Amino acid sequence: MKIGTEENFIELEIQLDCRNGLPSDGDALIDIVVSSNGYCGKNQVWVSEPNLGAFGRSILELEKNRKGEAILTSISPGELYLRVYAYTGFGHIAIEGETGYCVAGPVGFFHSVKFGFAIESEQLVKMSKIKWRL
Repeated sequence: MKIGTEENFIELEIQLDCRNGLPSDGDALIDIVVSSNGYCGKNQVWVSEPNLGAFGRSILELEKNRKGEAILTSISPGELYLRVYAYTGFGHIAIEGETGYCVAGPVGFFHSVKFGFAIESEQLVKMSKIKWRL
């Protein structure tokens, strides 16, 4: 799913873990690609089933009421923070967030990209139709 424009977008590919009996059952591995005003990044993160479900429900409420926010975070701290929110009383919607990871080696460095941009309302409708969990 790609949300945004050619210049400013976030693309999420969600793979649900459906291995019954394992602690990760229902969690999602998400591939992320971000482009925001010339800054780009990509990552792969795990998101817990409860967090993914809460995000999906919040997206539905946001799309319905055009008020509030939906927040998605990764299981590992600092790897993903995604916020979709209404930034005016007129239902205008924006996305902001950060994704990053630590590159190990003789010296470890944390690499990340922060992003933010407004989106058209039909993009929120598109997000509300995604199956965010099993």
